[in-house]
Formats: sequence, structure tokens, C-alpha cells
Amino acid sequence: MASGRVGHWIAGWPCLGLVVAVTGACAGSEPSDSHLGAHGADSDGAAYYTGAADSGGAPGSGGLAGSGDAIVDASGRTVRFDAPLRRVVSLVPSVTATLLELGAGDVLVGRTDYDTLPEVRSLPSVGGGIGPDLERLALLDPDLVVRFAGPSDERTGRRLAELNLAYLDVRPDQIADIFEIIEWLGHLTGRQAEAGALSRRLQAELDSVRTAVQMRSPVRAVYLMGQDPSWTAGAGTYIHELLELAGGVNVFADLAQLYGAVSPEALATRDIDVILLAPDARLDPRIAAGRRVYQLPHAIDLPGPQVAVAARTVASGLHPAVFPSDTASVASVR
Repeated sequence: MASGRVGHWIAGWPCLGLVVAVTGACAGSEPSDSHLGAHGADSDGAAYYTGAADSGGAPGSGGLAGSGDAIVDASGRTVRFDAPLRRVVSLVPSVTATLLELGAGDVLVGRTDYDTLPEVRSLPSVGGGIGPDLERLALLDPDLVVRFAGPSDERTGRRLAELNLAYLDVRPDQIADIFEIIEWLGHLTGRQAEAGALSRRLQAELDSVRTAVQMRSPVRAVYLMGQDPSWTAGAGTYIHELLELAGGVNVFADLAQLYGAVSPEALATRDIDVILLAPDARLDPRIAAGRRVYQLPHAIDLPGPQVAVAARTVASGLHPAVFPSDTASVASVR
């Protein structure tokens, strides 16, 4: 359950082109020849995918840079594009939310079962973000599929390539990744201006939270997901950065991996002031003894345009006196 949550994101142009050049720059990325075999290759080893002709209409206000622009995605694959996308299937709920924030919801043609925002409920679902129904996905005829990059679902990337479906790998492990994905999606949908405005607003709101708590003593905290066993976040993660930005100290910063299971014994013996629970998490009352415990809303689980809301919510649990009007957004367990 926790791993799924961790793993939990135009008209008016005469033609639409998307070129995917596979570089294999990241260690652990899928072998480049599997992509080249699916898409074909030129003498330079680049794999190409070209979308269908556009049907007309108004472009996004941001425009699109020249055809030489490229994005190196989370798996080290280089995505080149010549015109804004018009048909996107998002396998990442935070990407779906970002496209909506950019005013590009009209490019979405498919979603996952976990995309529950009212704006996309009428769209066809392809199942889970990990291991989606690829037959159903292919019938949606997307110009681009946006998927979560990780070892938990390497097969989907290979199968998308075999089906000649272009895809973009994202992995929002840290707050900086959220801003990078916003920039990518702005470019791919021709909404750079909107992406820039969104990034500036989110950065200002995050800076406001950081400033509000910087004179407060840090609170030793842990964020728990799932149950039997509970999972938590180590250093180098979105959750770890949220805790630090909100005036906390992640007591499991020494975790050997980004996310991992923690035993009741470890929770009982660590010096913890506040326990923050994901919406689905449950906690043994004995572990809660002597600690403040808050159940947080779903905004925390989506590393996307809700990041500033998430930071303020975490801060309201750690420092309720600083954010009294926000404390209502967290449910006190004890």
C-alpha cells in the first residue's frame, strides 16, 4: 500500500510532432535498444515517434519553443517535441493535477483509478498507475503517456515502446522534482507562461511557511503510511523535505532507503514529539503514548501543485501556534 502511494501527474497547430531520443543516460534505465526496436532509429541512434496531425483551435498562451528543445526525463531518456501535445494519458495523479493547474486539462484523454478529481472523473480509466491496462490505454490513441519511473514497474515502459507509444518518465522524489515536472508539462503543452507563474506562486508560498517557522525550535517528527508494518520516509524524499521545511526533524533520516518499513519497537524507542499519519495509516495506541498524533489529509500524498498546501498542513501539525487557522485541516488522534 505504501509503495503504491510513494509511487502516488492544443489545438491551432498545423501539425503535432513528438520525437523521443533514447540516450540511456541514467544508470538502471531500460536498455536503449528495446526503445530503438520499437520506434525505429536513425544513423545517430535516436528513436522517433510522430503524433497525428492536429485538428485546429487555439494554442496555449505560453507558446512553444523551437524543435531543438528537449527534456531529459527521470530515466535519462531525451524527449524532443515540435508542437504542443493534444492527447495525454497520465498514469501519475500529481501529473494530472498539474495539467489541470496549468489550464491544460483538455489534453487529458485517460486517467488512473486513483485520479479522483471532479474534472477528470468522466475520463476513461486505464486501471492503476503501476501496471495499467495497456490494451485499453492504446485504444485512447495518446500522443504521450506520462508514467512513474521506478523498478516497481519496468514492464510498462517496455510494453509502451513495443506498442510504439511515446512516454515520459517522471519521479517526484523531492520538491525540486515537482518544479521540474511543472516546467516539462508547460513546455509539452505550450503553456510555459502558466508553468512559470505556477512555479513562482508555489515557491513564494513555500518560502512563507519556511519563514514562519524558522525561529521556532525544530520538532522531532515521523510521517507514517500504511499499517502492519508502517512505512516511513528517509532522507532525500519529498516527505523528508516537507518535514524540514515545516520546522521539523525527520527522526528516520537515517533510513537505509528512500522509503521503508519501521517496526513498532523502533517507533517506541525513537525520540519523537509528533507522529503524522497518512490518511490510510493506523497506529498502535501504545506507540502514541506521550506524543502528539495527527492524521493528515490526502494533499500530503500528491507531490505536485498541492505542495505548498501540504507544507502548511505539516507545519500546522508541528507548530499549531504558528498556523492556528490551518490546524483544522489535520485531525488530532490524541
